[in-house]
Amino acid sequence: MSRRKIAAIASLLAVLAAVTPLAGIAIYARHSAAESEKRHLEEYAGWTLKRTDRSLDFARDAIRQLEREGFSDCAPAHIARMRQLTLATRSVEEIGFFMNGHLACTSWGRAEQPIAMGKPDLQLDDGYGLFLKMPARLSGGIAMNALSHGNYNALMHPARMIDVLTDTDMTLGIASIDGRVISVSGPVPTDLLERVASRKGAGRQGQFMFASIDEGKLRAFAISDHTLAETRAQKELWYLVPLGLVTSALLVALVLWALRQRLSPHKELAIAVKNREFITLYQPIIELSTGRCVGAEALMRWNRPDGTSISPEIFIPLAEETGLIEALTDHAIECVAADLARWKGECGGEYRGIHIAVNISSADMQSGRFLAVLAKSLADADVASEQIWLEATERGFMNAAAARATIERARAAGHVIAIDDFGTGYSSLSLLETLPLDTLKIDKSFISAIGKQAATSLVIPHIIEMGHSLNFKIVAEGVETEAQQAYLKDAGVEFAQGWLYSKVLPADDFVAFHNRTNKAAA
Repeated sequence: MSRRKIAAIASLLAVLAAVTPLAGIAIYARHSAAESEKRHLEEYAGWTLKRTDRSLDFARDAIRQLEREGFSDCAPAHIARMRQLTLATRSVEEIGFFMNGHLACTSWGRAEQPIAMGKPDLQLDDGYGLFLKMPARLSGGIAMNALSHGNYNALMHPARMIDVLTDTDMTLGIASIDGRVISVSGPVPTDLLERVASRKGAGRQGQFMFASIDEGKLRAFAISDHTLAETRAQKELWYLVPLGLVTSALLVALVLWALRQRLSPHKELAIAVKNREFITLYQPIIELSTGRCVGAEALMRWNRPDGTSISPEIFIPLAEETGLIEALTDHAIECVAADLARWKGECGGEYRGIHIAVNISSADMQSGRFLAVLAKSLADADVASEQIWLEATERGFMNAAAARATIERARAAGHVIAIDDFGTGYSSLSLLETLPLDTLKIDKSFISAIGKQAATSLVIPHIIEMGHSLNFKIVAEGVETEAQQAYLKDAGVEFAQGWLYSKVLPADDFVAFHNRTNKAAA
């Protein structure tokens, strides 16, 4: 064989050796990116299902509450109650009441036309029916979906049922398992919409990739442009080609691992705030001289969609770091106002004696921004400002001039101002004397030292004496034993909270605790 022929064959083998791995890497990269995008879409379809389930659950709760209250006509009290629940339920735009099979009144007044209830488009597993494209009195011409049961229906904006924050450009939707579209977040070609709504699965059609998943009688879907997957493949190639076959395998594993990672903590918290995944619990506050429950401290908890809970010790600092603390404060205020409004009929004559302490961040205490939100929420819920105490830690008062302005505005509105976790920061007596505070809350670390041979046990008498000298009401936090209670009561401390009395409670459980405790103390 001639040298020229050997050189030609060697050149051909060299080209094949160079091209074949690159072709294999390109094929693998495209396949990997497509599968990753499918999983990405399936994940968002799952979140869309959870969002829809949550919206339906909120609407069910509103209907069940009205059914429990037993209204039978369109009296003003009934209409007012439907309006109250509509405003308090994020997923509900309007509630309607039917008499003799026809619409009699809604959250906004008596029905102008006696619209027949009809038969629901979709019968859910729990006995509730779902109507599609229903008119609403205040919807601005947008057709609503309606959840119905008995004599009630709750209209829901279709967009709220699939309100999920996405990290890339995609279209989300929900349909019945027999293919009827309930809500879709954007324009979709008709044939593609019929495909994703009519059967579950993942794949590609034309320029689009899609994924559909089922749960019960609902099907959620997510759709994205295939160019997103192509872009991912090209990015992977830039990393894989220079590194060769061995190194490329490691990079593919790394990229796939990175794609599968959860959202960063900051992004996850932002989504949780948008989706209102935070609940408000209440720790009762007891008047030591009478044993009566006079209120509670509102405490937030983050319940994630996967069922796990995140401690406030983790998410509060993260919220302060990312600037989301304002949204959390606003959410807590709205929840407390709504709960207080619900308790009016459950606490009888003692309702006005209940106060709820809301924790205010250092940034909000300096700016006073939250006061407008608080005033609006209380006005909407018809709750007296005197029933809201505002708590901030010592750090929130360090800028005395800014804090004083906020405190004076809050007190003028009728709120009580408390310094929280006193003794754990850097407050000075001169600072306390300077600010027009009302209440001092002793940190639980000092309460736990009562009766023990600890250095902190020597501090608490001085804190109590200082509080009384400044005419502060005093609240002891973290009371766990009868001995601690007896000591605090003898020392003239007015209020206490802690496990001796109760753990933190959901809103309904707190009302039951309040009524039970005060009945026993009467």
